[in-house]
Amino acid sequence: MAMNSKKTIPVFYSLRSLSSKLFALISDQLNVNTAYVTRRGETAMPVLSSFNKEEEIIPEGYSVEYGGTYCRLIIMNEGDVMHTSNLMTQAVTKELEVTGQLNIKGFLGVTLKDLKGNVFGTLCVIDREERKFSEADVAYLKSMADILSYVIELDETKYNMSFLSVPIIPIKNGISILTLQGIVDEDRPRVS
Repeated sequence: MAMNSKKTIPVFYSLRSLSSKLFALISDQLNVNTAYVTRRGETAMPVLSSFNKEEEIIPEGYSVEYGGTYCRLIIMNEGDVMHTSNLMTQAVTKELEVTGQLNIKGFLGVTLKDLKGNVFGTLCVIDREERKFSEADVAYLKSMADILSYVIELDETKYNMSFLSVPIIPIKNGISILTLQGIVDEDRPRVS
């Protein structure tokens, strides 16, 4: 498991495994070089998984401060989507530092949410060439994001289950203590 200085966070192995296969399909369907998933962090949007068909544009682990990302624009957009044929000419994106660094034009991104509707990050596709994305393309990428939402839920459930091991602490012969783990609310301590 990956360690963060503040807390332990899930690594999302299933998401990475599935997305690497799914991204090749997305790349072919939308005729783009790169597809990737980001995770919304406290201050940045790191790339959890990426696929680059011919040229590596976005490597895994690439991270941009939240304020300077396309992801912020997607998440803030009412429709949870942003697309443009050329990031370098669109007013809202041409001034972002990342646009100059990556030198990309075609872009389509959708908000990636968990099953509870909380924003997890984004699912995006990019290309060095101009690309016009149709409403069918947007619907396709949103459906792929829905599939990834289930995988995120599975990874988070697996991660949370790893905390369910209960140590048995022997006190003396015939007497042991079991620790309480999980959420203790009004219903849990009731005995039927």
